[in-house]
Amino acid sequence: MIDREQTLERVRQAGVVGAGGAGFPTYKKLAANVDWIIANGAECEPLLQKDRETMLRESDEMLRGLQIMQALTGAKNVCVVVKHKNADVVEALEQRIRAAGFESLVYDDVYPAGDEYVLVHEVTGRQIPPGGIPVQVGCVVDNVETIVNVARAAAGEPVTDKYLTVCGAVRNPLTTRVPIGVSLASCVELAGGATVDRPVALTGGVMMGGLATDLAAPVSKVTGGIIVLPEDHYLFRRKSQAKSTYTRIGHGQCDQCSMCTELCPRYLLGYPIQPHMVMRSLLMTGQPKDQVSLWADYCCGCNVCSLIACPEQLDPARICLDTKQRLKEQQLHRTPTELDSLFRPPHPARKGREIPIQTLYQRLGLTPYQRPADFVETNVRPATVTIPLATHVGQPAKPAVQVGESVRRGQVIADVDREALGCPVHSSIDGRVAKIAGNTIQINAT
Repeated sequence: MIDREQTLERVRQAGVVGAGGAGFPTYKKLAANVDWIIANGAECEPLLQKDRETMLRESDEMLRGLQIMQALTGAKNVCVVVKHKNADVVEALEQRIRAAGFESLVYDDVYPAGDEYVLVHEVTGRQIPPGGIPVQVGCVVDNVETIVNVARAAAGEPVTDKYLTVCGAVRNPLTTRVPIGVSLASCVELAGGATVDRPVALTGGVMMGGLATDLAAPVSKVTGGIIVLPEDHYLFRRKSQAKSTYTRIGHGQCDQCSMCTELCPRYLLGYPIQPHMVMRSLLMTGQPKDQVSLWADYCCGCNVCSLIACPEQLDPARICLDTKQRLKEQQLHRTPTELDSLFRPPHPARKGREIPIQTLYQRLGLTPYQRPADFVETNVRPATVTIPLATHVGQPAKPAVQVGESVRRGQVIADVDREALGCPVHSSIDGRVAKIAGNTIQINAT
């Protein structure tokens, strides 16, 4: 038996947050009583292999982490989910998975299979309420790297390192483990450097990842991948387009074909999201605009509408996300009665409209970069790290050290008010605090 409160506190103190998404503090999830624990090894984004390599290298810790999570939450069921491309990983672990009383699910190679709304439905048949979280239907979903970090946290080891894949326009794609706070540029050098003159990078994935034109930016707890691309690549041009530009083009060019809605994964799961209606709102003002804008409220930003569905190459995803922000600022939302009337069972054609991963490679110009990125032990010892303090959901951590102070790897350098949602942040190297600014702490190695 484990001491529940002590273990939850260890998970919080270790700074464990979601390693594959928005960085939700894990201790908060594990404080609930649920029916299901779902280990997300789906590796949804093209090119990335960090979840695969985590499962291969850390299988003992992953299974131990699942046992700890099961004990904390009282879950009767535990399921490890991978896509078909990683079926061999589950096959290698199947005997141990069964021996632990767990089960597994191998999902088709489609996008976005790693969405927790999709996983919950596929594993349990349940639908998370619109805008809700898995715990509301008795589930906890965590990325496999997060689960490994739970096992380490229970043993008193804080989160100081990050698994990530470095791929794309690099000489030697790889997956490795680096100290949090190391620069993106240093990671690219580990992969043999860029093969293009003016490299840019997508962090986290080609579909939902952000742009990084400054490769001096640091790796954070939620960085899952660094995809290097040439500056003139289609994805960079699309993702770097100014809001004024994609809004103006959407205003003038959308012909309301509704393909964005018909292929929207959340719409197909039964949620009240219709991107084509949000595009229509660009032509409206006042109360009618507000009413139609509500169709954006449950967009997850997966980019299927913008990068795959729209025949005009418009940007419904970013327009939906911009609209969601406006709705939040103006505190506009549907009434519970409206939601009840609009929330429905999954669309009968849903399975036939899932997007094969191979389609993403072909449509997005990624086929030249479809190369293995197996794990390489790099033993990175950076001269300096810049550790972000605000990459998790909740309150940013506040510095707990001063410039000039010596710190050790694993030492708390920033913390969060005990009653607030959030986690401490730890130094990833031995060194001296060189700078504290802009929600970061820079540490120079000693």
